[in-house]
Amino acid sequence: MPSLAIRWMCALLLCVGLATCVATAQTHAQTRPARQVVGPQIRIDSGVLRGLIVGPRNDICVYKGIPFAAPPVGDLRWKPPQPPAAWEGVRDCFEFGAACPQPSIAPLILMPEMVTNAPLSEDCLYLNIWAPAGAANQKPVLYWIHGGGFVIGAASQPMYDGEELARLGCVVVSVNYRLGSFGFLAHPALSAESPDHVSGNYGLFDQIEGLRWVRRNIAAFGGDPDRVTIFGESAGGISVDCLMVMPAARGLFHGAIAQSATALTLPRLREPVGGEESSEQSGLKAMAACGLDASADVAKMRRLDARALVRAVPIATAIASPLKLQPPFIRCGPIFDGVCIPDQPPAIFAAGREHPVPMIVGNTRNEWSLFLLASKIPTDEADYLKQLHDNFPDLAAELSAAYPVHDASQIRPEIIAMMTDLSFARDTRSVGRSHSAAGHRAFRYQFSRASHRPLLELLGAHHGCELLYLFQRPLGGQAEDLRTGKLMGQYWVNFAATGNPNGAGLPDWPAYDASSEPMIDFAEDVELLHGYRNAQLDLMEKVARRATN
Repeated sequence: MPSLAIRWMCALLLCVGLATCVATAQTHAQTRPARQVVGPQIRIDSGVLRGLIVGPRNDICVYKGIPFAAPPVGDLRWKPPQPPAAWEGVRDCFEFGAACPQPSIAPLILMPEMVTNAPLSEDCLYLNIWAPAGAANQKPVLYWIHGGGFVIGAASQPMYDGEELARLGCVVVSVNYRLGSFGFLAHPALSAESPDHVSGNYGLFDQIEGLRWVRRNIAAFGGDPDRVTIFGESAGGISVDCLMVMPAARGLFHGAIAQSATALTLPRLREPVGGEESSEQSGLKAMAACGLDASADVAKMRRLDARALVRAVPIATAIASPLKLQPPFIRCGPIFDGVCIPDQPPAIFAAGREHPVPMIVGNTRNEWSLFLLASKIPTDEADYLKQLHDNFPDLAAELSAAYPVHDASQIRPEIIAMMTDLSFARDTRSVGRSHSAAGHRAFRYQFSRASHRPLLELLGAHHGCELLYLFQRPLGGQAEDLRTGKLMGQYWVNFAATGNPNGAGLPDWPAYDASSEPMIDFAEDVELLHGYRNAQLDLMEKVARRATN
């Protein structure tokens, strides 16, 4: 039987892939044929490039496929990113660069060919820029980190097109990073060759290298290197939380927005955590799946075919019963190695040792509705109560009172609420509390509007549903949806500009404070809530502590 970690990852892949592909297909259907107008030449530290001017008013410049690091291939596989090579002449940045190799999940999604909108290659370290044309003043920068469970996805997905967001008054940067075995493989041989005696986290260092590139070059595109905000969703939100605690990222960004970042425990490099194997143990298994035993040297590992390394990340086909209530454990992703990530991120936040920049944290209201598509749930109230009692005899009464079920139709909504509280809302509240207690500004939100995607609209405000709103492309084009997207986008741009999302014409969004615990809810209107679901989240803290003991 697959482990919980793999089953949870499978659900993540299924749901992110499904949501992404449906949204991608519909976004394509709504996209106007582009009129290609070549933009001016721009000099950066590695050469001269030019992009395209787009939009009905020729008001946005877009630059796709800019290399921000050397191709991580050959001897650079599983090495920290290196500076890109300079080029002669003018480089046309009209097309997206390749995405990191990743598994095909065709059985799990509707339109797999629409996932990345780019070829796949290990030579994948490219970023993209959308900037207002002819901007007289330097604009704040929003640096996007895509999701996909650290296994799939790319900055080239059409739902991440930054044109409309840039039109609100910022420069949008989206970045690729190494995924799966390419970005997060840990192995004793790789640790032995490292000056710090650690391995893994290459994907996070790609994100940091992109930030270094932005620091050096973004002024040439009209961006302000002293007003850079990182933002990401799902795995991208987890990345944001990790960058907030990584010493190597200090000073490279000035604000952080973590969207739908799970309450997670990272695997340790060498010691098992909570019954899950260490990252180096996982790496040894991955190499064994590629035909290499523990004695294989690094040179042999670096000669492995990329397709074999993609297959080395296991993809399961089921998820455990959600009523076991176990917080997610990311196996293929960031690693607590004691150096690059000095401690578990929740512990660093709790101690107030994260980077001292303002944050926005939040989640969708029905995060888990997508994941439940692959889950077995109780069939009636008696089965629901029995599973709670079997799994949590000492907490069953509290759980059934906090998430009451009186007939079969209530089971799924209550489990969605329960797992959303455990895996997402608990984390956003915890980060908001900790960051505020450390003396830094934190702003918390919930997104409650459903998307208008066929079938998925039945799932409410599911995982990832806010993205098309944020990138100003809500499906259906209804006035209320356009307004929600505009409000959300303007909050994000204001935050990047000033460290405060508030501004003229926007509903007031108070900073988090321990006394009233304010949170805004993007619902039919923007609503201000206080201490929202605190009793349920307190109960989920008990569940989480029990799971880690």
